[in-house]
Parts: sequence; structure tokens; C-alpha cells
Amino acid sequence: MKFTTIFGELIDTPCVGCIVADNSKFKEGRIFQTQLWDISQDFEIPYPGMIVISPLRHVSNYMDLSDEELHELHQLTVICKKAIMDIFNCQKIAYMFYEKPNGHVHFVIIPLHGLVEINDKYAVLSELFAKAPSLLKDEQNIQRVLKTIHDLKVYFQNIIL
Repeated sequence: MKFTTIFGELIDTPCVGCIVADNSKFKEGRIFQTQLWDISQDFEIPYPGMIVISPLRHVSNYMDLSDEELHELHQLTVICKKAIMDIFNCQKIAYMFYEKPNGHVHFVIIPLHGLVEINDKYAVLSELFAKAPSLLKDEQNIQRVLKTIHDLKVYFQNIIL
């Protein structure tokens, strides 16, 4: 599968989620990594603070996550939520979970900070996908994404799990 990231990097991989294990890919988008998880800016939707938490090993079924992975995922989700709320001074956050056959389990945290007007609270992701092309073309938005990545990296510097 070939795709282009929001920063114009062409990536060819059989599993999009597995690119997180390859630290030579999507360097600008990576925020933090533990021994079990990667935290990165979403590489398809240029929405500042849209964080994807992915296991570093290929896991296509949530039930295949280990107890250690589940515990750390919970810790990282809480930390990400606090970081986003601090950085954007927002109170609302959407959570998404993806599990696709033969794909890669991942969790998405989306700050609802007003950059994109969300009209249907049950269709957050579909509205973001629909509005992503206009965001992608906006250089000011890409700069906001890069600043958010930087701010999140700073936030995670002092995190010890």
C-alpha cells in the first residue's frame, strides 16, 4: 500500500500501522515512543493534535494486546488527553479505536478545539476526512501541526512510565 503523509513523504508498506516501528519513516510526525507504543501526529489528516497511539508490534485484534500493553495504553491515553487539554486549552476530546482485519490496531485522540467546525458529534472522523483536503493545502495549518508536535514532544520529555 502506497500513501503520502501530510508532510509529502511517500511510504510504501504492507501495513500502514507498522511504519511506526520503522524509525526511518515519518520522523517529523513522531512525538514519543516507549518500548511498546508509538505516539505520532496522524500522518493522513493534518489536524493539529490528532494523535495516533499504535503498538510497536503488529497487532490486528484488540484482544491480542498483552496486559502490559493495555496498562501502558491507558497511561498514555491519560497523558495525551492532559497534554492536549493544556496545549489547546480545550475541554472536549474525541476518541477513536480502529481494528481492521489484517490491519494494525490503533487509537486516535482528537482535540475538539475549534479548528474545524464539527456539526455531527457522531461523525467526527468523517467530518474531519471531508475537510482534510482544505486543511492539507493550508501552509499555516501545517505550521500549526508542526508546532503542536513540538509542544507535545516537550510535554512528553519529563514523562516516565
